Amino acid sequence: MRTALACPPMLADYPRGSRVTTLCFYANMVTGFVLTWVSQLVVTYTIGLLMTKERRGRVCGYLVRIGCAGIVTSLTPGVRLRRSADSWIPPPEVVSGERAAIFVANHRSFMDPFALGAGLLPIEAKYVAKASIFTVPFGGWAMRRAGDLAIAFDASKGGWGTVKGSVGKMLAEASRVLEAGTSVGLFPEGTRMGYDLDKAMEAAGHVSKLMPFKPAFFDLAKKLKVPVVCVAMRGTDDVWPVGSNMIRPAEIVIKLAAPLDPDDFDTDKDLAEAARLLLGRTYQSLCKDD
Repeated sequence: MRTALACPPMLADYPRGSRVTTLCFYANMVTGFVLTWVSQLVVTYTIGLLMTKERRGRVCGYLVRIGCAGIVTSLTPGVRLRRSADSWIPPPEVVSGERAAIFVANHRSFMDPFALGAGLLPIEAKYVAKASIFTVPFGGWAMRRAGDLAIAFDASKGGWGTVKGSVGKMLAEASRVLEAGTSVGLFPEGTRMGYDLDKAMEAAGHVSKLMPFKPAFFDLAKKLKVPVVCVAMRGTDDVWPVGSNMIRPAEIVIKLAAPLDPDDFDTDKDLAEAARLLLGRTYQSLCKDD
């Protein structure tokens, strides 16, 4: 509880990392990256030749979520991932890709993308990530082939300023993805809790205990009438806290809240604030269950 609700969390408050868990984690990650990328190539240049671009991207996306996220979260000793028993259950049309949703999650760790990708299975969503991640050998290449959404940053604003035109290009692609029925997953806080101390202090003063949400995708949700689903994740920072490269054995629990209907809110800012409050309440409820 001490680290779960800390804004910011302190590395000294976490248990020491495990060498065995760390070694297995990185071995699983690298293995997953390579196997996924190779599998994507095999699919793309065999049966993928008979598929539409959208179908091929969906299959390649599944390979990323299973081969990268799934391997890391299921085969790393001491790391466990489970969905809360009272979690909202996505309807079949969302699972099958016939209807899209925007999944927004809290962000406390580099472990978050692995937990979110594996935790939402069998849903295949496209995920928003820094463009630099897409250059990571095998793993980044696999994300690009899966059709994940890249946003480019430059050196301004402490490295978090965006390259001109990058946001618009990414949102246009996200709009196309959502209109096709494919869901999108993202971390609306924009960075991990504790990485930016000013934002962490701002979160400490807000009832949600979350950093401010960036509004772009909430505007998109209203324009396209796509529901917003808050995904609370508890324990990712117990596995991989900010400021450490060592991995710790711990349990990760995720909980999906009931969707927010964008038509119930007058503006994108109203929707973003409602999502921030709901996600904060859901996350805090997971912390109290510990």
